[in-house]
Amino acid sequence: MNRDVNTEIISGGVGLLLTAVFFFALEDISWMSIIFPKTVVYIMAVMSSVLLVKAFVNPSYARIFNVGSNWRWIVTGVLFFLWVIFMPVLGFFVSTVVFMTAIVGYLARARTQVTIGKFMLWIPVVIAEVTFFYLIFTKVLFVPLPEGLFF
Repeated sequence: MNRDVNTEIISGGVGLLLTAVFFFALEDISWMSIIFPKTVVYIMAVMSSVLLVKAFVNPSYARIFNVGSNWRWIVTGVLFFLWVIFMPVLGFFVSTVVFMTAIVGYLARARTQVTIGKFMLWIPVVIAEVTFFYLIFTKVLFVPLPEGLFF
C-alpha cells in the first residue's frame, strides 16, 4: 500500500470486530472454562476501544505492508490456518509443536541460514513452550484444549 493510513482506526476496528466474534462464540463453553476467555475478550474490547479513541484524539499515520516480504505474510497465514484445521485431527499439543516448529524454521530463513543443528535445537524449545502453555491452560485455568489422534 502506497498511502498513509490511520493505523489505530484499522487496528481498533479489527479488534472490536474480533471481540464481537469471540464474544458471541463464548455461549457454548462450560461455566468452569469460561472465566479466562471472557476476561481476554473484555480486555480486547477495552484495548480496541482505547485505540479508536486515540485514533480520533491523536491520530498517527503510517504506511502498512511496505516492510518485509508479503510472501512471508501469506505463507505464515496459511501455516496458521492449517494449524487450526489440523488441531482437531492431531490434537492441540501435537499440531502446535509441528506447526510452530515449521513456522519458526520458515521465518528464520529470512534472517539466517537454517541448518539441521539449529533446527534440532529449536524443537526442544518449542516443545517446552507448548508444554508450559498446555499445562497452564489444562491444569491451572481448566480450559479444555482440542484432543485428537494422539492427545
